[in-house]
Amino acid sequence: MMKQLKHSQQYFETLHWLTATAACRYWVHPSFIGIGCKCAFMDTLSEILRSVRLKGGIFLDARFTAPWSIAAEITADDVRPYLPDPEEICGLHYILEGRLFCEVDGEPPLEVRAGELLLLPRNDEHILSHAPGQTPDRGRQLVQPGAQGGLARIHYGGGGDLTHIICGYLGNEERRTPLISTLPRMLKVNIAEGASRDWVESSVRYGAQQLTQGLLASSSVMARLSELLFVEAVRAYAQARERDDADWLQGLQDPHVGRALALMHDRLNHPWTADELAREVGVSRSVLSERFTATIGAPPMRYLTRSRMQLAKELLRQRRRSIPQIAVDVGYEAEAAFNRAFKREVGAPPAAWRDAHA
Repeated sequence: MMKQLKHSQQYFETLHWLTATAACRYWVHPSFIGIGCKCAFMDTLSEILRSVRLKGGIFLDARFTAPWSIAAEITADDVRPYLPDPEEICGLHYILEGRLFCEVDGEPPLEVRAGELLLLPRNDEHILSHAPGQTPDRGRQLVQPGAQGGLARIHYGGGGDLTHIICGYLGNEERRTPLISTLPRMLKVNIAEGASRDWVESSVRYGAQQLTQGLLASSSVMARLSELLFVEAVRAYAQARERDDADWLQGLQDPHVGRALALMHDRLNHPWTADELAREVGVSRSVLSERFTATIGAPPMRYLTRSRMQLAKELLRQRRRSIPQIAVDVGYEAEAAFNRAFKREVGAPPAAWRDAHA
């Protein structure tokens, strides 16, 4: 255990160095970090996370004693110190000790135990409690500011069995991501059963201890910790599920498809061609098309068009940019070409569609 904690300390010291280096763009997965950080590699899912520009943070240390029940939802105010104008929020709770039940309207209660991570991809309002069916108090009214710049805290309950959790989020300021839409409303993942279980468990515990003491609360290590949890959760969910539907999570199982997804979403307005994309991922055009269609459900260029039009619709709803500006944002130099593509995909020209969805 002491060896794991020592490695965890080295991992967080490495993250301090990486996030302080201007040239570093990628989050580095701990399972690829050797002692002394002699080498580091970015896996497909980490690249996807960067390409869709999800940013994370940890903002609350909560300790409950039975009986207890609170109503909770992560709001824009919770994440505003890190994301001024979030377009999308995915809530997460990591249980360090004890257990809890999570209830979301329309879903059966979900029990979550120590070592497990609870994700709320739609950021639904939810009830956390020691047992289902309890009348909740408003969690926001119980939050106390952290001491000396540390995490905000909740200490609440009737004095019985302890449940200790840390709460965080993944958010996006730019647009909603197809990765989030593939996940269920509540997702429980046992981090301790993953391939990187020793690294993840000890790193989270060490990081949570540092955060609650105010030692890391002002650094970007908070973001790295939540991203670590999210990547492990999505990886475990993608590997464990038994469905064969063509979607993003299927695409992540193929490194070439995953790389292509990351490239397209990182530069959605780039004038991609099928040949260029295939060269970038290191396979032939026909191989990429076959793999992409099998996992995602459409060829790369068709998927690219759909993604561009989805972004265009979101920008049109926001009404912050002109149609010529939006055309450039989604990869069309000529407004006329954008208008044709939008009408072909959506069924109406951009201006008419925006007016209909005002």
